[in-house]
Amino acid sequence: MVSTCLALSVWQWQRAAQKSYLIEKRHSDQAPREFNAIADLQNKAALEGKQFRIRGYFDESRYWLLDNQIVNGSPGYDVVALFRPEYRDEWLVVNLGFVPATQSRTVLPEVELPALQQTIDVEFKIGKWAGFTLATQPDLNAAQPQLLQYLDQTFFVSQTQRSISPMLAYVSRPVTTAIQPHYEAVVMGPEKHRAYALQWLLLAVAAMIIPYFAFKRKHDE
Repeated sequence: MVSTCLALSVWQWQRAAQKSYLIEKRHSDQAPREFNAIADLQNKAALEGKQFRIRGYFDESRYWLLDNQIVNGSPGYDVVALFRPEYRDEWLVVNLGFVPATQSRTVLPEVELPALQQTIDVEFKIGKWAGFTLATQPDLNAAQPQLLQYLDQTFFVSQTQRSISPMLAYVSRPVTTAIQPHYEAVVMGPEKHRAYALQWLLLAVAAMIIPYFAFKRKHDE
């Protein structure tokens, strides 16, 4: 019990440090920098927390809708598309942002992607794309194959038969007026992680002190 609480306390302190680092990194690099695929992809971890400007083309023939999104209290979907940077054969999976749901779940929003060359500002998510989910595969609804429960690189490779980058990109500037970017790299701030760390530490202390006083009282009796 004590060792578990201490381990969780240390983990929360580490998460607080990581979040502080990401926030400082974002503040120090507020202006998007030009993306150099050859140089920047050498150290993928260094991409996190920075914004990049990329030129290229969307695959306007297809897009997906990530289910169960809520923005400003409104339910809807995140629009996910493929984007090929200039001079690269590898495609990026890009989360373009939020579109509100229609009145019926059976009718999905229609999205029109830009056809000409685009310049997009993005932030990369490094590592696992999906958060916690009970879904066993991204596309659970055979009647609505473009509706996804979570994002997964291998799914897009299988569906498109293309080379797909392991980095998931989120736009920070609207690509169209109908889609609203809303990605936040840091959802839970470092202060909350420190508070949780303190709680776990106090639980560990309590787990040590309470048995001691209980034993001492029984011994004194």
